[in-house]
Amino acid sequence: MKLQNCMLAFSGVVALIVAIPVAGQVPFLPDYALPSAGDAPSTYLAATYGRGLNDASTKSNAFALTLGRTADRVSFRGSAGRIESGLNEWALGGAVGVDLISNSDAPVQLTLQGGVGWMTIDVLGETLTNLRFPIGIALKGRPSGSSVQLTPWVMPRLNIARASIGGVSGTSTDFGVSGGVGITAPGGFGIHLAADVLAVGDNPFMFSVGSHYVIGR
Repeated sequence: MKLQNCMLAFSGVVALIVAIPVAGQVPFLPDYALPSAGDAPSTYLAATYGRGLNDASTKSNAFALTLGRTADRVSFRGSAGRIESGLNEWALGGAVGVDLISNSDAPVQLTLQGGVGWMTIDVLGETLTNLRFPIGIALKGRPSGSSVQLTPWVMPRLNIARASIGGVSGTSTDFGVSGGVGITAPGGFGIHLAADVLAVGDNPFMFSVGSHYVIGR
């Protein structure tokens, strides 16, 4: 009976990992492009709110706190989040980016980025472990503005998802794209916005907005 329950649960798991946007470094939030250091390596803190906008995205609310660092051509960040839905679960995520084009004379910045998102859910007394591995190429405008800096970006990606429960596991690979903009004032405070769509099922669509602070800017 337990095995049968696990198989039934896994059927729901497959629907879960494929039909809803557990995408990005933190599940249920858009996949943000990491900032580049340029000539000024820095550390930053961020708080972000996200929400699914269509039925395919479950219209769940999500919150995340992030700590990141830009250093030379490599940037990285770690996040912890809370999913406020029927799941009400915690989630973790991280990402690393390597600049492919970062020359100050280039009009754009190009970054190869990879990440991981983790979340567990209780299903029929079993623990579902959900892992996501987004891999993308971020095309970022070079920060513009003599005082307030504006940085638009877009990032197509592969979205690799793996779920396991009761000794049963499954993997899916889909295409997604996210885009957004970061706005940072001279004092280091700023806001960021992003949208994300996943090319699977009814195309889950998400939006997020948040604030950040660049330390020592």
